[in-house]
Amino acid sequence: METHRRIKGLVDYIADRYHNAVEIGIGCFPDIAFQLIQKGLKVFATDIKPYYYKGIKVIVDDVTEPMFFLYKDVDLVYSMRAPTELVPYMINLAQKIPADLIVKPLSSEYLNGKLFSYENTTFFIWEYKKCMESEKR
Repeated sequence: METHRRIKGLVDYIADRYHNAVEIGIGCFPDIAFQLIQKGLKVFATDIKPYYYKGIKVIVDDVTEPMFFLYKDVDLVYSMRAPTELVPYMINLAQKIPADLIVKPLSSEYLNGKLFSYENTTFFIWEYKKCMESEKR
């Protein structure tokens, strides 16, 4: 139940602010992606291994050498339980496409993003999409 409440907070935050999202490193935990799709978001996922989930498009891609064209219409990159050594690559991807980045790390790992709390969950956020939109005005 506690885990569901934490996931709900993150899902609600994302669903209220974004339209097209990609989950980096979906692995064996597609719950967030499924819930976002149910709320009407366009979502696909990537991982270095092939995973198959009915209703979620999963593409084999390595965030350390991403195929940038895959992320063309994305306004949010997110990752659950991301290894800290991969976060700089996610930041690079988010900056280049541009999109915001949300990382929900393993329990006590520290990341240098802005720590944000919403409902019953906390996560780190880097906002690049909004910066690029401001520069275009």
